[in-house]
Amino acid sequence: MTRTMPTTMPTTMSTTRARATGASRRVVVGNNPIRSLRTRPSTTRVHFGEPKEDGEFRASVSGLTDPCDDFVCKSSPAVENTLKSLIKDINAVRGTNRSLAPYAPDVKYDDGALKFVGSEKYKGYCSYIENNLRQATSRVTEISMEELDEATIKWELNAVNDIGKVGVDVVAKYKMNLITGRVLEHREVWTVNPTRTEAQAGALLESTRKAHALPLNAMELSDKVKKTIENVTKSFSSEDEGDKRNFYVDPNDPMKFFQQEDTSKTDLLQLSLVASVIYLLTKVFELTS
Repeated sequence: MTRTMPTTMPTTMSTTRARATGASRRVVVGNNPIRSLRTRPSTTRVHFGEPKEDGEFRASVSGLTDPCDDFVCKSSPAVENTLKSLIKDINAVRGTNRSLAPYAPDVKYDDGALKFVGSEKYKGYCSYIENNLRQATSRVTEISMEELDEATIKWELNAVNDIGKVGVDVVAKYKMNLITGRVLEHREVWTVNPTRTEAQAGALLESTRKAHALPLNAMELSDKVKKTIENVTKSFSSEDEGDKRNFYVDPNDPMKFFQQEDTSKTDLLQLSLVASVIYLLTKVFELTS
């Protein structure tokens, strides 16, 4: 009698483990906060691809490290909120209608042509794009953190002026307060990209930028001189309030007194006014030359 023995087939189970590497990951800037990125401030590079239909951007981030995101641990969440607001305004090509919340009241602005101090001046000064360009679109291409309080945002501007198409690569650097997150210094460098710019359209853009900035820079100098004069006047007024008057006895009548006016303050004030006017005229001449 033949017995049939059951045959048992050995089962081999393979275990696959996913190892986290420092390779690029796909994240969404907007819905997912920037603090979720495990990045070091000195090496963080966020590169943006083409926008989706809802306006969001896909970002590929390299240099990921564990266990703590230095940007979150050592910096401020307020800085993160500021960067989100700045990116939103750039992608929407907002000039005078941008949000002022990210900027400190005494922020310093310089884009190579236009210079001013004060967040309220964004509303009146940053109108070049809306007044001189048409069909303007922009796209953020890279975000980097050189320091915990310094960020760089690179973005592209594409538009049409009176001659033709222009493409500009902009590098914007922001110095921020770690506690409030507000921008203390905002500096930009505009570079015309010849591959996206038609002949002579780039030259027109550069000249119109200077023409746009000239009267505004003159107004800024005038405000600076005005504040200087006001400060000098206040200093004299505060000294006068101390009632430091010079009284003298009349040598012919000891019962009589007279007051001698100190004209040195008046002379100094007039000299300051003249110097301020000369300074203003000199700066205006430099701008126009």
